[in-house]
Amino acid sequence: MPVSVTTKGQVTIPIAVRRALGIRAGSKVKFSAEGDSARLEVVRPARPSLVEEGAGMLKHKGKPVRVEDMDPARLLTRRRK
Repeated sequence: MPVSVTTKGQVTIPIAVRRALGIRAGSKVKFSAEGDSARLEVVRPARPSLVEEGAGMLKHKGKPVRVEDMDPARLLTRRRK
């Protein structure tokens, strides 16, 4: 899987490699030179995002609430009227 190197020395790790090694945004990797090759090692995998952990996935059983009604500052201005 050849990839191009940018002028800043950056490369995109192919998706198949990222998936196989568990590399996501925020993962830490280490490069080392071995002869005429390079080695990539995952130092620390990224923590799962809050969405991946299921945060914010609560069910609301009541009627829908508009975003405007969720803002406490707007609620305070409505009460003053």
